[in-house]
Amino acid sequence: MTRIAEAWRRVPTVSAKFLLILVPSLVVAVSLCSALFYYDRYKDLQAGLREKVATIADVNAAALTNSLWTFDVPAIRNVIQAIGANRELVCVEVSDDLAEGRFVWPESDCRAGDDAHVERRTIRVQNLQVGTLTLHYSQDVVREQLRQEVMNTAALLLLMLAGTIAAALAALRLTVGRPLGRLIASILEAERGGGHEPVDWGAADELGRVIQAYNAMLARLGQEEAALRKSEQRLALAITATRSSVWDYDLHTGHYWWSKEFPALLGYGSSELPMTAATWSSLLHPDEADRVMAESRRRLRDHAMAYTAVYRMRRRDGKWAWIEDRATAQRDADGRALRLTGTMSDVTERVRAELDLAHERNVLQVTLDNTDQGIIKVDGDGRVVTANRRAAELLNIAPEVLSGNPRFADIVAIQRRQGEFGEMGDDPDLYLSFGTGLGGAGLGSAGLGSAGAEPDDGFGIPLGEPAGMIDQPFTFKRRRPDGRIVEVRTNPLPEGGFVRTLTDVTVEARSAEEIFNAMQELERAYADLKETQASLVQAEKMASLALLVAGVAHEINTPIGIAFGCATHLSGRTAMLADAFEGGTMKKSDLAAYVATAGESSRLIEQNLTRAAELIQSFKRVAVDQTSEERRRFDLLAYLDEVVTSLGPTLRKSRHRVAIACSPGIVMDSFPGALSQVVTNLVMNALTHAFPADSKGHMVIDVDETADGEVEIRFADDGVGIPAENLPKVFEPFFTTRRGSGGSGLGLHIVFNLVTQSLGGRISVDSVPGDGTTFTLRIPKTAAAASPPTASLTTTPLSLEPVSLEPASQEKEPA
Repeated sequence: MTRIAEAWRRVPTVSAKFLLILVPSLVVAVSLCSALFYYDRYKDLQAGLREKVATIADVNAAALTNSLWTFDVPAIRNVIQAIGANRELVCVEVSDDLAEGRFVWPESDCRAGDDAHVERRTIRVQNLQVGTLTLHYSQDVVREQLRQEVMNTAALLLLMLAGTIAAALAALRLTVGRPLGRLIASILEAERGGGHEPVDWGAADELGRVIQAYNAMLARLGQEEAALRKSEQRLALAITATRSSVWDYDLHTGHYWWSKEFPALLGYGSSELPMTAATWSSLLHPDEADRVMAESRRRLRDHAMAYTAVYRMRRRDGKWAWIEDRATAQRDADGRALRLTGTMSDVTERVRAELDLAHERNVLQVTLDNTDQGIIKVDGDGRVVTANRRAAELLNIAPEVLSGNPRFADIVAIQRRQGEFGEMGDDPDLYLSFGTGLGGAGLGSAGLGSAGAEPDDGFGIPLGEPAGMIDQPFTFKRRRPDGRIVEVRTNPLPEGGFVRTLTDVTVEARSAEEIFNAMQELERAYADLKETQASLVQAEKMASLALLVAGVAHEINTPIGIAFGCATHLSGRTAMLADAFEGGTMKKSDLAAYVATAGESSRLIEQNLTRAAELIQSFKRVAVDQTSEERRRFDLLAYLDEVVTSLGPTLRKSRHRVAIACSPGIVMDSFPGALSQVVTNLVMNALTHAFPADSKGHMVIDVDETADGEVEIRFADDGVGIPAENLPKVFEPFFTTRRGSGGSGLGLHIVFNLVTQSLGGRISVDSVPGDGTTFTLRIPKTAAAASPPTASLTTTPLSLEPVSLEPASQEKEPA
């Protein structure tokens, strides 16, 4: 950018700069507009070409229909030759699907170039595809037409560009060149000392307003020169009024000068004090002369640009005046002082006020030292500006350290080395690091970090972290190593920094600590009581579970025992028949009796083993992984119809009926296998428990959509209902009121697990004895991303080992 700016500044005329801006701008603008226009034009020509080729394909596909159907080769070739007459086409290909023939123009193999485009049409006769017409066409015609248009437009634009530049240069000459030339002539005349002559040019444009402003500036310049002279007079009056003077010391020549106000500051006349460095040094107070002279010599050696010093000088009446001396140094390239210039002001009244303030601070310090509360004040720079002896005692810091205005971070570092914080790492001062700055370290903080740890500033703050600031009051208690407890209250100051008070609250804190410990003991006792109560409840549930499992085991043992007895009896009769056969004493009646016994025994064995298998399968259904079930989308009404239809053989054996009330169009993305098992278990549960013998019952499956993306399925029957004392237990595993009649107590538990786990929903039951039962299910229409449908005992408070589960359980919960 620097080189471009330098080159631009070297352009000799405004007209050349104007052309350097105008020509590229016009070229770029015209090029962009032309590119956009011809891009759209190219797209239009392409679209027209595609439309033309599509029309040719449509017309000739119809013309080839009869020829391909009758396999009229000459006619086909004539049509292809006619198609090839279009200069946009580079290749024509006709395939005969019936005869597996192929016709190509103009070559035997129709291989189009990379730029070729293809248009295909299927040739059909009475919905039978007899062939395909393929046209390969090129866009060279479009490009040639576009090139001619671009060439014509470019020639026209070049003529327009030349005329525009000529007109612009003429306008620039008339509107800018002439007035600018007169303005430059006036400026050069003023530089030669010819006076401030205004430019003779008037116009309402921008350059005319510039020349008008230039003429006004010339007028103001004359006025300002007169005002400058008045300002110099006012400056002299201001120096006198502020009891200040100006001085200048040339180190090369040794010449010392001060304004006439300096002698007046000390009560001398303007000509009574010679303007020499010796005169100035002779007026210094004897106690301060050596210090002030040493500082003056230091000004010559260092490289500072500004200095300030306050010292006393003798007045004519013999009294001492406090003088504030401010100086600025002028130095050469090597940093050597060449000249000192500054001001001297009488600040006697200010110094006396500061001395009075220091006296008042001493009185305040004595007052603070006699209070029983420690007080410490830290300014915005993080330095301790005020502290009493009680604060030093409670902080375990020497009073001399606090009186030396140390940094607050240094105080924390000293306390940390002395072990004031003990093993507790949560003291707020360890994280405050007030005044350490970016990565600062307190006094002696080096080496406090542990070996291998990240370097810190000695207060647990890593180097480079900003210092902690205080923006609100806070209070905390600190336990010292000697057992004393100090309450620390900190309040921020508006100008930055904070004030802190330290109070010994050992007696009060120990009383509060004893109360707190007593409350903790009470809370622990209450927690132990709650845990004991929970253990008793769990033990009671496990005892109930043991009794239920024993009953179920007895149910399984009964059919297995009968089957075993029948098998033993059959084995004995078989041995007797074998003995009779071997002894030659077997009769026809013995064989007939054995056959009858074997048939009856086989029937009993099969019947009881089937019953045992059903009981075992009922247990296996509790926690089986439904590996055969998959998640998919399905229509809820159609699927419920399929489930109820599958239960038709069972329903036809009874007088009970199932009705479905569901709006069509409810689509679910869930696990249909789990939903099928839920509906089947509810129906079979109602058939088993809800209706008395020889009664005619009704069951209704009512479905509604909810606004929160769920479906509500209500399964209701008009049976005998469930007693109130059994309602809380219906979903527990192995709970049944018909254990002796074949119930295992797992049907509704399986329903509960499938609804809550697999389908991700909720289920509740309402029943009034004698007035039927209603199960209400709320299931998301879109199931959450979870594992496939499973049923497990572990979802209830009781805990059993999960086993396999077969679908469509027949043992149901009491309704």
